[in-house]
Amino acid sequence: MLKNTSISMASGVMEIEPIWRAIGAERAKALPAFHAFTGADNTGRFYRIRKATWLQVYMKADRDVISSLHMLSTETEVTETMLTTLASFVCAAYSPKGIYIKTIPELRWHLFCKQMAESDKLPPTVGALRQHVLRVHIQARVWGQSTIALQDPQLDPLKNGYHKESDGQLKPTMTDALPAPKAIIEMVSCHCKTDCTSARCSCRTKNLSCTELCQCGSECQNDEDTQDTYETDYDDDGEDN
Repeated sequence: MLKNTSISMASGVMEIEPIWRAIGAERAKALPAFHAFTGADNTGRFYRIRKATWLQVYMKADRDVISSLHMLSTETEVTETMLTTLASFVCAAYSPKGIYIKTIPELRWHLFCKQMAESDKLPPTVGALRQHVLRVHIQARVWGQSTIALQDPQLDPLKNGYHKESDGQLKPTMTDALPAPKAIIEMVSCHCKTDCTSARCSCRTKNLSCTELCQCGSECQNDEDTQDTYETDYDDDGEDN
């Protein structure tokens, strides 16, 4: 956030400098990345955690968290140290009062066992958070160079939290890890009578490939063999271009 600027709003003009002085220079510089991380139009947000809650956690966050957020605007790569630090920031937002757990797996287990929390009340998994941070990195880098006429080359979306669908559209990658242990995934099955390309396929809606447990027939377009064939064809097309 630039110090000597103002924001024109319907209710008037808001000067930035008093806010800058109130929260301090370090937190002010990290605010754009904080906004992208906690919920912007094109980065998504954390379910059930409002901006007011995030702001309270932000104002109590230590220097490592503030530095990691700011680095999303300035650095070209997201390091494991940054991910670990930002995970502790997420834990602070989700942790009940009096609970101080700094790792996502431990906090998810604690909330599930002690409070029987439903999945939508748990913090995202490490795999889901990593993809979110990569998407935030793209947006924060753009905002971080907003005063530069000739910006550095933008980050490749396909390497930073996005993937390309069969129709060519970019879609966010939800996670880079399995949603459940493989043994449980193999128990999920569909009963499709068509080719499993519609949203009615229970496997497809869970982003899973159909398995031998499914009742779908030979026309299935959602099994691993079909997916592998498509990916191979797509790679070959890319090489020709």
